[in-house]
Amino acid sequence: MDEINKQLIFSTEDNGKENQTPSSDAQDKQCGTWRLKITPVDYLLGVADLTGELMRMCINSVGNGDIDTPFEVSQFLRQVYDGFSFIGNTGPYEVSKKLYTLKQSLAKVENACYALKVRGSEIPKHMLADVFSVKTEMIDQEEGIS
Repeated sequence: MDEINKQLIFSTEDNGKENQTPSSDAQDKQCGTWRLKITPVDYLLGVADLTGELMRMCINSVGNGDIDTPFEVSQFLRQVYDGFSFIGNTGPYEVSKKLYTLKQSLAKVENACYALKVRGSEIPKHMLADVFSVKTEMIDQEEGIS
């Protein structure tokens, strides 16, 4: 988070009067520093949103025939979920909502890994994407998402 906040410092200069020699007061008015500050809650919500995108990447990689990525993503998502579960319901409401969504994303990735491990040799690679899209729709309907 500190590294992100360091990257969100911007300086502006007004070069409209290049030929004039401004006084120190005028120079201060022409130059400005703008900072955007990411709060801890914003950072956590961003990480939680990232997990949803990783889940989509995982399912798409299976459809492209990449079998290694889902297992790497699954391991990373488990670590993120473990970190979020320490916060649990003690954090802000938005974070606890994201925890539920993160759990769903992790379940989808783990189901993909399970299917690859157990059924991967039975299903041709070009049909894996269809299997996962149907399974994802079934999970979403059970959870009342779609």
